[in-house]
Amino acid sequence: MRDRLTSDLGVYALSGLLSFLVFLAALVVLSATLPGGLDARRTVGLVVGYLLFLSAYTAAWYIYTGIDAREEV
Repeated sequence: MRDRLTSDLGVYALSGLLSFLVFLAALVVLSATLPGGLDARRTVGLVVGYLLFLSAYTAAWYIYTGIDAREEV
């Protein structure tokens, strides 16, 4: 288990999880601190932006996995 978490892909997975947790925490903080809270338009904009980031992140993870699989160990 420890080898998986310290591998390159494990670091990718943990940093992806951390970014998701930070995103959720940011939504909670914004909904509590903005004068009108988070309305639907703001929430949709933030979620779409995060999903664009997540898709680029997933593509990089997929590409890295493909490159790693082709390399000789």
